[in-house]
This record gives sequence, structure tokens and C-alpha cells, in this order.
Amino acid sequence: MVASPPPPSDPSDRARSSILPRNVTTSTPELEQRLLATLDAIEEPIAIGSSIRDRDLRLLDFRFEYVNPAAAIWAGVERDSWIGLITGDLLPNFRANGYFDALRDVVETGRPYFREGALVAGSVAGGEWVGGLYDLRAIRLGDGFLATWRQRTASPAPG
Repeated sequence: MVASPPPPSDPSDRARSSILPRNVTTSTPELEQRLLATLDAIEEPIAIGSSIRDRDLRLLDFRFEYVNPAAAIWAGVERDSWIGLITGDLLPNFRANGYFDALRDVVETGRPYFREGALVAGSVAGGEWVGGLYDLRAIRLGDGFLATWRQRTASPAPG
């Protein structure tokens, strides 16, 4: 039988990250700040979304909780404008292109999504034309996702 560790005697231990060894004193808020700063520094677009579910726990949509500066530049939309938006509000072709189904599968099964050379035809609401070929990745993050994408080639806007 494995003995469980004693409860923390120092209240500051409760705020320490449970993933770090005991001799590391980084607090959870400090670690979160470091992780967000790291995501902000990555030059590839990154978005984190949470699931929106109905009373029967069916996944209806996703809400953006975080995007890094590279995602905002890619979209031509202010970073703060993304937060709280539902995917379809920002990306009108999100469902039609099959990306909602792909992310739903990621969240419901835990299987990562990766697609090379995916054709994206559309624009970001209030932003830029983002059509072209992309490499897309997504992983489950809690009851949501973390997605990254890299544009291989751009395609001209219609019209």
C-alpha cells in the first residue's frame, strides 16, 4: 500500500503546482503566467476553446478563451475581440468546412487531430481573407481544445 503525502502545512503550498517536484517553489499562478507568456511568444497561431454543451451534455459549439498574438495577426482581428466568441461567430465557414466535427471528435475521443494541406476557403468575420492550404493540429484540453495552424500557401479572395 502506498502512503498518501501529508496535507500541506504551509498555506502557500496549496497554491504550488502539483506537477512540480516538492523542491520547486513555483506557484500555480506564476506557472500559468509563464505558460501563457510562452504561448504568446510562439509565432504560429494558437487558439484555446471550451465546449458549449446543452443540458444533455451534447456538444453544441466552442467558445474562444485564448488566442496568441500570432492568431490575431493572422485573422486581422484584435486579440481581445476573439475572447468569448463562439467559433461560428468568428469563422463563418467553420461548420461547413468540417472543422467543428473534427474538433468535436478531438474533445469527445481525446484523439489528436492533424491534417496536412487542408483547403480553407473563407474569411474571418470583421477580419481578413484567410483562404489557402493549411497544416492543422488540435488536441483535447480539458473539456475543449488547443489548436494550431500553419498556412502553406494563400489563395486569392473571390471576386
